[in-house]
Amino acid sequence: MRPEVTFVIPVFNKEEYLDQCLESVLIQSFRTTEVICVNDGSADRSGRILDDVMRVDSRVRVIDNGRNLGAAESRNRGIKAATGRFIRFVDADDLLPLRSTEILYDRAVVTGSDVVRGSLALFQRDDHANLQSVVAVGDRAKTSFRAESSLWIPWWHTSYLISSDLIRANNLTYPTLRLGEDPVFLASVLVSAQQISLVPDIVYLYRKYPKTSGSAASTFADVEDTLKHAAIIKSLFTVYHRDCWDHGYGPFSLGHFQAFIARCQLDTVQMELVASEAAKIWGPGVQLTIADKP
Repeated sequence: MRPEVTFVIPVFNKEEYLDQCLESVLIQSFRTTEVICVNDGSADRSGRILDDVMRVDSRVRVIDNGRNLGAAESRNRGIKAATGRFIRFVDADDLLPLRSTEILYDRAVVTGSDVVRGSLALFQRDDHANLQSVVAVGDRAKTSFRAESSLWIPWWHTSYLISSDLIRANNLTYPTLRLGEDPVFLASVLVSAQQISLVPDIVYLYRKYPKTSGSAASTFADVEDTLKHAAIIKSLFTVYHRDCWDHGYGPFSLGHFQAFIARCQLDTVQMELVASEAAKIWGPGVQLTIADKP
């Protein structure tokens, strides 16, 4: 029987948290699921953990990249292998509340929506009983991207349930960026969706802890990808509905980029390139400050 929901989980050296993540996925109250884990060249025990789980639960499949290809390509391989009617993306160090998939799926079926978003909560390290903050959404049975300004910040892709038919009909993939690949993918999903629904329930638990990539990145390559992702989304949003950029992701992404660039150590030539690209995206006169060299 075809699964209704496919979970796609990229895994790279997450042995410390992987067991907890997989348990939260496998004990979901909604059971008509498959779980596609993509081992992205892990050098720790992650591969062994995945193999052990696959042996005891037939819903689990493991794709082995053989080497590290990055989260974007891992998710794309998961999408290609998915057979579910809907797809949920989960990061290997995070958790799902018990009824989260049931809540998202029921809303999708009742409303006929091809995208459903829920609220997301952040917790510190292993203290998931105490939520530090919540990224909340309202309760909208039926809405659209154009009409719902809260969707104009395409972050937190893991708090969404997305129709696999929507993804495939529009050839949607994660771009091969080090940073910003998930907002680009989500932006593409949102501008392609015919109908969107929002549920206020917390459907995803994001673990905060010191990381060496992602939000902690600060290399020139990371800066370049951050600029590329903003440029792609600007192009998407201005063609679809300019307000989504001008009054949504444009000012938000500029503020985020200014905070990001402030911790980066760039030389004069690199900074001139960054300033030039930033002006193309956000307009002339953008103020950027970089970190002092040690």
